[in-house]
Amino acid sequence: MRRTMFQPLPIRTSAACALLLALGCGADDVHARADNPGTAGPVLAGPEYRQPGADVVALLTAPPPPESLLHARSGQVALLFREPVISLDRLARQRLGLAGFRFDPVTRTSGVGPLLTRVEVVSAAAPGGEPTVWQPADGTLLDHVRFAPDGRHLSALAIVADGPARLAVFDIASGRARTLSTPVNAAWGEPCRWISPDALLCRLTPADLGPAPPTQIVPTTVEHTGAPTPTRTYANLLENDHDDALFEHWFDVEIARVSLDGRAERVPGMRGLFASVAPSPDGAFAVVDRLVRPYPRLVPARRFPSAIEVWDLARGERRHTSRVAGFGVEQDEDESFDPRDFAWKPGTPTTLGWIARDTGPDGSPLPDRWMALSVTDLATPVEIARSDRPIRQFGWTAGGTPFFSNRSEDRASVRVYAVFEDGPQLVFERSAADRAGEAGRVLSVNGSDGPVLELDGSIFLAGEGQGRDGPQPFLDSLQLRSRKSERLFTAERGVFEQVLGVLGTNPPVWVTSRESESAPPNLYVVRNGKHAALRPFATPYPQLANVNRRLLTYQRADGVALSATLYLPAGYREGTRLPTLVWIYPREFSEREQAELLDVRSFRFHRVRGPSPLAAVLEGYAVLLNPTVPILHEQGAVNDDYLPQLVASTEAAVDHVVAIGVTDPARVAVGGRSYGAFSSANLLVHSQRFATAIAMSGAYNRTLTPFGFQRERRSFWEATELYTSISPFFFADRIRQPLLLVHGAADENAGTPAMQTRRFFHALAGAGATARYVELPYEGHNYWARESVLHATAEMLDWLDRTIGKRRD
Repeated sequence: MRRTMFQPLPIRTSAACALLLALGCGADDVHARADNPGTAGPVLAGPEYRQPGADVVALLTAPPPPESLLHARSGQVALLFREPVISLDRLARQRLGLAGFRFDPVTRTSGVGPLLTRVEVVSAAAPGGEPTVWQPADGTLLDHVRFAPDGRHLSALAIVADGPARLAVFDIASGRARTLSTPVNAAWGEPCRWISPDALLCRLTPADLGPAPPTQIVPTTVEHTGAPTPTRTYANLLENDHDDALFEHWFDVEIARVSLDGRAERVPGMRGLFASVAPSPDGAFAVVDRLVRPYPRLVPARRFPSAIEVWDLARGERRHTSRVAGFGVEQDEDESFDPRDFAWKPGTPTTLGWIARDTGPDGSPLPDRWMALSVTDLATPVEIARSDRPIRQFGWTAGGTPFFSNRSEDRASVRVYAVFEDGPQLVFERSAADRAGEAGRVLSVNGSDGPVLELDGSIFLAGEGQGRDGPQPFLDSLQLRSRKSERLFTAERGVFEQVLGVLGTNPPVWVTSRESESAPPNLYVVRNGKHAALRPFATPYPQLANVNRRLLTYQRADGVALSATLYLPAGYREGTRLPTLVWIYPREFSEREQAELLDVRSFRFHRVRGPSPLAAVLEGYAVLLNPTVPILHEQGAVNDDYLPQLVASTEAAVDHVVAIGVTDPARVAVGGRSYGAFSSANLLVHSQRFATAIAMSGAYNRTLTPFGFQRERRSFWEATELYTSISPFFFADRIRQPLLLVHGAADENAGTPAMQTRRFFHALAGAGATARYVELPYEGHNYWARESVLHATAEMLDWLDRTIGKRRD
């Protein structure tokens, strides 16, 4: 192949770049302040954007199967239809990077990604009936959809392009929606929580909010003093006093009760930077997490110093303020009431629980105490339980039974306890590394939302039932007192059917999601063992209907059992050797048994998101998807054997598809995203099986993530040789195969700024490697714009054609 080096276009500094916040927009900046250089009208995609073939375009832009939101009390399910991609114009809107948020000052929302285009509500009492449809007009999109407590209404955030997002309410019985004029502030995320069937508690924009601080050009100023505070390399942080002022302006909120007609009753005194707002079950009280100055410039807002406050909403009275805790704040050992992790007791208006973590005179930790009190009587807290091991999760079931979990001393297992009159009792224990879900996940009242479901003294556990032969999902009931377990449901072989939620046990009724390798997820009501489809859906990806999909099992050299999903083009003839793309993402395991389990994705329907490697199968390539690449380790030494196990696992996969006559050994590409990109680059250094690699949104110099990555917890100074030996940047001069690098220019993921890929590309170019660098404007760690997804896919397919395919040199 003729060596050609593609230089990334520089990001030019301009006055428009400093329109919202002033920091340089040069190509070397990790933290872009305003990630749109000030466009006044719609953004037009330039002619440099490319598209793959029509079938691939249809595959990548097809709406995915809907998500489900269960409301058990009314027996309804809301089906949420999300965009597959978004417009480049929306992605390129001016946004501010503030305290870890990517904030849009026009819509007053944070985050970038696909939103909901419509919602369909179906009833478990009438499976197969016509759904009630909520589909906003005029391009309005929805987010944060929630059922009212009685199931009669849905709430959502209605988002338009040219103004602030508003609260919208949908009457399910009449099928009518109303967008309220109430000025909700969604900067923090979901702005409202239902507190009764006809009212919500919301974060609003303050009524007297003035203009934003004027544009200023200011230097970055970050200082740290005091004890060592190792932290990850976050993006979009505050970097100067002007940032602080902007953060306080845009994220300042007032708390108000909002009725269904939009009337807002603001609670006197409840104004500030509230990172979270949790109303009591009856809506009379609320616990808020108030951020306080000074704001650290090394971490996002979720780690800022803050105080927990308990408020009486009717009186506008602050009943309690905890000590301040957070990043860089010394702990006050004398203050025991610190409900930074707190829980309201379901069905009671005022009972609040929290974990008191105290230390003894010598500074050693004392047993965790789970405390509770009535917010009407703050002076007399009651101890619910105590634990010699740190309490991880706690709360009350819907039936009022207290529970908590902790880990064993060697952290190898998770233990769950129920608390009775005679003290805590172990309910069940599972391995902390349990990928199979042996015990299952505990179901909440609404499936995955609300308090833990308890009926007649039993809780319910739904698991994947993963075993040596693959998954077989199940539902168990577990008596808390006797610990007696009963298997209520087991999915049939050949389908992946998981229980989403339990509607009742007399008669037994639950909702499942059923799918297979070739059938998309569909929802069913299972009543007395009989299935009834709630709302059937056809396949969203007819382009993959005739591809050949196979589950492969094989071993690596040390005997560890591995597996992968092989996709072959439609019409494949046995014995034909094809150019092959191997798409990887390594995972760490401390137990061999867990590492050897078959990947559950091999038994589920196709998952297509972003520039999917499945596009390659439509272009005639074999695709080996998600081969298991386990990195087995002992406690504390997560990555000591990362390289040999990475190489052994991927070479075993390649050797197997070569041995069965599918793959041409001279035409194998490896690819991946994020940690998979990092690993793909490493394979070009340490393996001879691959002719090329495709790496998307990776990190290639681990010394730039000095306080850990993935499950590695040792710092660069504790494991210097490891950090350097596994960084492909340090071996750029040894890479001889061509390498395609793709990255989002506004990557917000900790550890993977675009600078990682830019610097790696320059190292490769300087060493004489064949490399191509593609940077996608405005994109983060995931690529969402239609133009970006199609362009990245076109680049991937073209690269495969040029290196291992029909146009290879």
